[in-house]
Amino acid sequence: DLPGGRSVVVLGATAAPAACSKPAPRLTAGSLGPVRLGMTRRQARSRFPRSSTRRHRYMDFFCPARRGIRVAYASPSLLRSQPRAARHRLTGRVVLILTAAEHYSLRGVHVGTRLARVARRLHAGAPSDVGRNRWYVVPLGSGRGVLKVQHGVIEEIGIANRRLTTGRRVARRFFTSFS
Repeated sequence: DLPGGRSVVVLGATAAPAACSKPAPRLTAGSLGPVRLGMTRRQARSRFPRSSTRRHRYMDFFCPARRGIRVAYASPSLLRSQPRAARHRLTGRVVLILTAAEHYSLRGVHVGTRLARVARRLHAGAPSDVGRNRWYVVPLGSGRGVLKVQHGVIEEIGIANRRLTTGRRVARRFFTSFS
């Protein structure tokens, strides 16, 4: 209320989205920065001022100038591989979150580290080779950590849906569903 009995109404006011200039450098079993596994696409996009798909139908890229966050949603090919009851819970939901930003770490390991130096400590098993990338799934508390490796160097770190990455064959199907 203003003096003289006047009022001001603000339409369309919402909480400010996460700024790319101040990323939250936190990676847990269920979240990376402001994005959580299981969020809807709409919820994930609301955390950032803008996004890009880079012509990937089931992926969003946030804050690319800062080696930002890449978020993947369950694709139709991934959904077809799941039991009918699980499809509904996964449709349109975040199942993979990755980043190439140096300020994030996965159990103390940062992007740019040689995998050979940390593979034993992370319990990195056999990789899933997809194109030029080698994908490793590592235990991360109640979740799954993910490493994208090229030429022995960790290029991206992140987290993935535990159910969709349990077992090497299942993990390979998971990673190929986004290419």
